[in-house]
Amino acid sequence: MLTADLTAIARRVAALYGQYEAEGPALRTAPVLALGTFERVGSNWLSDSLRAEMPQHNEPFRQQLSRKHPTSPHNRVPLELTGGAWLGALEQHHLACALSDLYGQPRHLIKETNLFFSTETTLTLLPYSPVLVLTRAPVGVASSFARGRLWKRWGYSERYAQVAVTARSARWRNEFEPLVPQDDPEEPVALGRLMAVNALLLARALEGRARTIVSYEQHVKDPVGTLGRIADLLNVDLPDTVNPQPTSPTAADSTFATNRHKTGLIASLDCHTAELVSKHIDNTLSLAAQTLDPQVSAAAAEWLAGDDLYELHEPVARPRRTGQPAAAGRKALLPSYCPMAGVSWRNTLVTNGEMADLLTMLHAAGMPNTQYGTNLLTCPMPHERGGRLHFDPKERRWLVSPGFETHPAYWVTWVGAAVMAAWSGARLPTRVEALEATLGAPPARNSDYAIGDASCVVEPGLGAGQVSHLVGNVQIWCGDGPAQDAECPEQRFLFGAAWNTPGTRAAVTAERSRHLLGSSRGVGIRLVRDPDTTQATGLGAWELAHRLNGWIDELGGPARSLGELDRRLVTALTAAASSS
Repeated sequence: MLTADLTAIARRVAALYGQYEAEGPALRTAPVLALGTFERVGSNWLSDSLRAEMPQHNEPFRQQLSRKHPTSPHNRVPLELTGGAWLGALEQHHLACALSDLYGQPRHLIKETNLFFSTETTLTLLPYSPVLVLTRAPVGVASSFARGRLWKRWGYSERYAQVAVTARSARWRNEFEPLVPQDDPEEPVALGRLMAVNALLLARALEGRARTIVSYEQHVKDPVGTLGRIADLLNVDLPDTVNPQPTSPTAADSTFATNRHKTGLIASLDCHTAELVSKHIDNTLSLAAQTLDPQVSAAAAEWLAGDDLYELHEPVARPRRTGQPAAAGRKALLPSYCPMAGVSWRNTLVTNGEMADLLTMLHAAGMPNTQYGTNLLTCPMPHERGGRLHFDPKERRWLVSPGFETHPAYWVTWVGAAVMAAWSGARLPTRVEALEATLGAPPARNSDYAIGDASCVVEPGLGAGQVSHLVGNVQIWCGDGPAQDAECPEQRFLFGAAWNTPGTRAAVTAERSRHLLGSSRGVGIRLVRDPDTTQATGLGAWELAHRLNGWIDELGGPARSLGELDRRLVTALTAAASSS
């Protein structure tokens, strides 16, 4: 039933963009799907290198679906134990809109890694997408994990346990149960097994499907040539400059920074650790060869080769981070509104603390953030993955990672931003208003990985009567979006620069948009007010919850187009309080 749901959604969305026709798919705008054999394979290098030419989507399936969503790679419950998984009305609407977001011109690039047993699901949703397989030698991946202490920080012990449980489900046990023993393995052993299993699942899912291999080692040796070959393959223009450029000062936390080009293949691992990783990859591949198609095992082995290209260097002890962000102790200014370019702009971006308060009140009013596996207002990522907002089920309230209360809220959907605006007696700025307000503005203080994360909403040196981070820190959601066909889902513009995007004027003003339930680590909320709006004109949490629940009920009603359903949601969130 689930596969039928996914196939129907994929065809419905593809048809909106001329992709699915009676005589077969037309590959005019199918997004490019970059699938990594594991994390830390250089996928950010690829996406950042092509950012100016191709709109980017960073792990929209792995990161932005709730763990309870039937298609989530993090769902530990085998699908056959759910009584035949199916998608509810909200889940179907969200997936259709998310897929719609991936189509268009110029062609979009989607990066996904570590899908494990959900790899086939993603390929079902994107049946016409060309595939790039991003590979890296296992010792290189293991070195990156060791340097960043990522096994512990990113909860990979739990990830191993989840994969082991799924491998024992009826669908997978014959082929994969022997590959993931539940023997509480040490980190290098478990990491080697996981790398092999993900590569095998990827090779298995891609049988018979065209793909192109992109080697991390090759792009380190020849970045210009590698990027040129990819650009030719995808029929996109090369960026003006592809040579490594001087970079900004080292970010406070460089885990997610991708603006530093590497010129050598060095693995910071001791020999014992490197041998353990390699040994258990070989063991896993040998076991797989007994049950899987030989071509699958051979492809995975090819993608996991290259350890001999690296020099092993003994790891150097690195100082432990305190976990406190830069300027964590700075207090946020009281929100005020500054007249500028015909409208009053709030002096600071919306903070995590404010967003947590609103989410808590909405939850109490009967509107939990996550419904049927779909995140409506914010994507509650783990702290080490950049999440700062966390729901405490015992206390039934939302909490903020300590030290980040006055940092801007991100991982917020347009719906979350619009709800915050309605609650605050404000609205989201239009793209034209943002262009006018930022004309001649100083360069972004926090962009292009200068700090490694968003910083406090109060910009140093500015007071309450000035607008902090008018450009930079995070991009913002706009209240309007590009013209769409009436049948297609609505989109809303994003504007500005974020801590993890370029801060040039061209990058700031480039037109880009996302669907209403999309979110990312670099997009937050800026509010504006018109002369006739104040806090007193805001809507209460109970009214907002009522409007959102009413829209969700509509999804299960008479059949309507994706566009009409989205327009009804926009109207519900932007109508004045007097109309309720």
